[in-house]
Amino acid sequence: MIRITSVSTAVVEANFDYTYVCIEASDGTKGYGEGFFAPGLAQSMREIGALLVGKEPTNVRSLVTMMRLATSASSGAHGEGALLHAVSGIETALWDLTGKLLGVPVWQLLGGKSRDTVPVYADLHAGTGLPSIDNLLRNRTPFWASQSGTTETGDFYWQSGDADELDFERIVERVQAAGHAGYRMVKLDMDVFEHRRDAEDQTLGTDQISEIAAQAIELRARVSPEVDIAYDCHWRFDIPSASRLHAELSPARPYWLEDPVNPTPEGLARVARAGSIPIASAENAYSLEGVSHLARDGGLDIATPDIQKVGGLLEGLTIAEWTHRNGIGFAPHCIASPLGFAAAVHVMAAAPSVRFLEFHGSDLPFWSELVTAPVIVEGSAPVPSGPGLGVELDLEVAKRYASPHEPFFTERAPRAGA
Repeated sequence: MIRITSVSTAVVEANFDYTYVCIEASDGTKGYGEGFFAPGLAQSMREIGALLVGKEPTNVRSLVTMMRLATSASSGAHGEGALLHAVSGIETALWDLTGKLLGVPVWQLLGGKSRDTVPVYADLHAGTGLPSIDNLLRNRTPFWASQSGTTETGDFYWQSGDADELDFERIVERVQAAGHAGYRMVKLDMDVFEHRRDAEDQTLGTDQISEIAAQAIELRARVSPEVDIAYDCHWRFDIPSASRLHAELSPARPYWLEDPVNPTPEGLARVARAGSIPIASAENAYSLEGVSHLARDGGLDIATPDIQKVGGLLEGLTIAEWTHRNGIGFAPHCIASPLGFAAAVHVMAAAPSVRFLEFHGSDLPFWSELVTAPVIVEGSAPVPSGPGLGVELDLEVAKRYASPHEPFFTERAPRAGA
């Protein structure tokens, strides 16, 4: 009988830390997964993963139950926080390994597929590129960028910048370019006024609301009606400001308004009542309990759980089935590498109904190179047909951008200061 023999990790420094876990079976087969970034995540994966050694890898549900029980004293009654990120990544690797051992794709293990392609939207941030940030959300220069002598790593990727440099024409160009590339929806950041107020100030003045609404209306007029536009507020505004913003944005017909306030059932419901734009939230929710809690007061129209943190593929599919029964859209948040993105595609393939899956790597020049085959084709994600996740991590590329402070799978990490 095949058993798990080792669990190892690696971290790639990208716009975020892509934290990978590899589970190897006694016959040499390997399964890979990815967890949402967090301080100490790779170490947690290795410690939790040690519980799996000697176990049969295809008993995925039983192994997940064991891991969640083992971490329950540190993650709450329903499982929350960074330890669930670790469990999510390990669970993905177990599915990949199981699919490879049985010769079937993960979506087949999840009950079959409802679609052959998954609609994808491009997160274009605020028209400029995305900075690289560490696990505590601090801007950084990735080691490979500093070695090249520049912080410019792509056409739009940037290490740091000033919000005063936001260029409306560039936003228009990027949205139009995404439409030409086949994307039927894009998302833009709406919390771009930090340079005009204190970082902790959650209020928006009348002039700021008017400017935001005017630009959104103009953008809508200049972009093909075939391309929908959603806006992300990153929970930066208070309820009165977000409610006024919601009301004035209506003529721009956004596809959704994401996290306009700190996500609570009451807050989302109050903002939702201010207008007719669908309200999206739940990227920081854990498990079905966290998502359903946000919907309690009727303020959640579109659920955006992150498969790499919510509990894994099974939990993601459970949430998708719950949203389907309750008339709520399902559009997972995803800032992962192509490996984590592919894992989310399998959940979307098996789900009864879906909206869009987020693509967050358009500013990262090597994003698509991290796997050996394309995962997005003309704005959609073909559902893989190969065994496991159906995509393979390109270890040579991953090692090129791997953190020098973390082990690369079976290798040991260098000592601090070495």
